[in-house]
Amino acid sequence: MSKLARAITVALGTIGFGVWAQAATFVVTASNLSFDGQLARKVEAAGGTITARLPQIGVAIVVSNRSDFAARAGKVPGVRSAVSNLSLQFDVPKAESSLAEDFNNPPASGDNDTRFDLQWGSAAIDVAGAWNQGQRGADTVVAVLDSGVACQHIDIAANLLPDSTSFVPGEGVCHNTVGTFNHGTHVAGIIAAADNAVGTIGVAPQAKILAVKVLSGVTGGGDFGGIIQGIVYAADHGADVINMSLGVRGGLPVNGPGANEVAELVNAIKRAVKYARSQNALTIVSAGNDGRDLDHDSGVELCDADGCYRANLQAFPAQLPGALAIAATAPIGWAVDPSGNLDYLASYSNYGQSAISFSAPGGDAVLPGNENCTVAGITRPCWVFDLVFAPSGYAAVPGGIANNYSWTAGTSMAAPHVSGVAALIIGKHGGEMSPSEVEKILRASSDDLGKPGNDSEFGGGRVNASRAVQY
Repeated sequence: MSKLARAITVALGTIGFGVWAQAATFVVTASNLSFDGQLARKVEAAGGTITARLPQIGVAIVVSNRSDFAARAGKVPGVRSAVSNLSLQFDVPKAESSLAEDFNNPPASGDNDTRFDLQWGSAAIDVAGAWNQGQRGADTVVAVLDSGVACQHIDIAANLLPDSTSFVPGEGVCHNTVGTFNHGTHVAGIIAAADNAVGTIGVAPQAKILAVKVLSGVTGGGDFGGIIQGIVYAADHGADVINMSLGVRGGLPVNGPGANEVAELVNAIKRAVKYARSQNALTIVSAGNDGRDLDHDSGVELCDADGCYRANLQAFPAQLPGALAIAATAPIGWAVDPSGNLDYLASYSNYGQSAISFSAPGGDAVLPGNENCTVAGITRPCWVFDLVFAPSGYAAVPGGIANNYSWTAGTSMAAPHVSGVAALIIGKHGGEMSPSEVEKILRASSDDLGKPGNDSEFGGGRVNASRAVQY
């Protein structure tokens, strides 16, 4: 496997038609943005049992042992569609390099948080400039829809809200497995790792984290039903920002077998994102890591037992209306020359003027060779330092368990940098803002890279935390 392939340790996935998270689980969408008790009774009369009803968006999650349930429910007056709950199998992330901390003997550092010197992304977006203006994300809540978090990690625990929850059957929100990389912890740490004199510091270190588990910490799988419920839950539990660093490798089909069912599931997600906006929760998502031009894709050839066809693919969730899709930037050889450019478009990042809203640090691994460099007392191959460093779970060490940190890369790392800046903006304005106002400030304050104005690589620009809190 290539160095780049090993470095892109983000939650991406493949989609399989006819393979479902639970064979008898369905997403039922009402014709209107409501799902009252009367409609619920009609759906149950068609042979289903409602396990979650979301009248806020007119959607219900239903289980049934009837093979004809979808057809029966689809004929109920007031029902728009009833489709199987599609499972997305996400790649299980692997850390490229990790560091278990002994906090009784930290190395020398320019900051009292021992590993802040490794966070080139914070320098790229000038988080220190925002902090020096007194803005640290106080009175804001960022929901992290991901694979849970390491709840007792020293950089996570202080900011983790008690109403964090899981929508993955059989799994709690807390990631407790020692020695494994946890994607959700990495994302949450980028956003809001506490400024506690150890480890790293998040972009908005006083923001609160609402962890909403929608991906399995064991298999990396998730489903539409869990994501739909997670978005609504976050909106109803005070989230100001919803971060979704997840996606489907290649995208979702908009034509061919299964496309109609997928379209209905995506429509339910759209409703959830729109509802979140109505509750003043801004949804920020990763752009995807296929290196695709989302403006000019001509589709890909897919083949099965019935033959081949050319599928047009929609990036998911990057091309959801109402969500901000974030492309990834990175340095090339930061450890060799810290004064160099931090804003190359990452080699794997999706791009396209129609889809990309902003860009932010995501890391990359294109620096050739395996020569070692030393930064802040840590020695690794020089290219490792071009990845993003953040909390990642727990590690076994002689005598016990330590808080673990890892380097990894992807648009999954870019999105939380923007979520953190959004939290800084909202915190400055008293902890409550409309998403449109937050977007307006992000656009006014971002650094214009590439072609003047909005462009396909960087969207409205690479976010700038210091400038953002000046508005």
